[in-house]
Amino acid sequence: MNTDAAVSLMQGFLARSPRSAVEVQVMIKDQHWLWRYGEAEQVESPVFEIGSVGKTLTTTLLALLVQRGQVSLADPVERFYPDLPWASQVTLQQLASHTSGLPANPFSRWQMMLRGCQLAEAFEADDLMAFLHQLPSRLKPGGTAHYSNVGMALLGRILGDVWGGSYADAVQQLILQPLGMQDTHLEPSHYSPARLMQGHNSAGRPVPPFAWKGMEAAGVWRSTGDDMMRFLRAQMGFCGDPWDVLAGLTTQPQAKMNRDTQVGLGWMLSSIKSQGLVAWHNGGTFGQHCTVAWSPGISAAVVVLTDRMPPWWHHLMPSRQLESIPERLITALNQ
Repeated sequence: MNTDAAVSLMQGFLARSPRSAVEVQVMIKDQHWLWRYGEAEQVESPVFEIGSVGKTLTTTLLALLVQRGQVSLADPVERFYPDLPWASQVTLQQLASHTSGLPANPFSRWQMMLRGCQLAEAFEADDLMAFLHQLPSRLKPGGTAHYSNVGMALLGRILGDVWGGSYADAVQQLILQPLGMQDTHLEPSHYSPARLMQGHNSAGRPVPPFAWKGMEAAGVWRSTGDDMMRFLRAQMGFCGDPWDVLAGLTTQPQAKMNRDTQVGLGWMLSSIKSQGLVAWHNGGTFGQHCTVAWSPGISAAVVVLTDRMPPWWHHLMPSRQLESIPERLITALNQ
């Protein structure tokens, strides 16, 4: 591994898109590289908010329950919540692939931009169902994917009900405990304060720990680089049964997200010439930003965790996009 090239790449990225705490882990076949920067260097196992990467925990839970015969992808929401006016039109498969036709959030885009943090903190678990009940009786499921935190949150609630407990309990018992992911939790109270990386908004100002009751399945998890690498290894089939067959379900393309990206069950799917199929997901809270990616064709996985959301315009420039880092790191390490 050309670790010097990888370090240079990360230093160049941080010069353009500053973050005060970063952890990077890369696995290529049987080789592993770990790099920490800034405040993450001061802690043995720093904890970051992983935002929407947590959706892949939700869809992995779905795949496990499908494998156990407890649900089917074709099950309509009506089976679980018959009182929702549109429930006969939408399936679990559509919730997991962002093709349900449900809105992105319980708030408008402008509300999220102007005061999303305050709205999320004031949100209560029952508010999700209240929002879903007031939606029109006719949605437009299927076709092109439209990213929906609401749909994923509902999916998590359904899966928790099917398991016979809470969504969090189902994820803990079926995914986290079997994989030894002891440092992945929803609540910051599970960790010593010194391990929690302080989040920062796009202006670099500290923000409180992320909270959004009722929306946990859409992305309120916290984790570490070690735990996320365990999860990606399981997705790649390195952890035996039942994980070795799940990717065949979760990475089956369901719809187009945009010109270059399809979506499976939770995972975004891109084709990269040097790597083949790459399954990936990014995650952002109001103060932290991360991305994970794995490529079964070259047995590679990448985890990048950071403590700051960049300004919106950074997402428009490849040199400042965190999501471009996994492909570039693998190229650099293979030089």
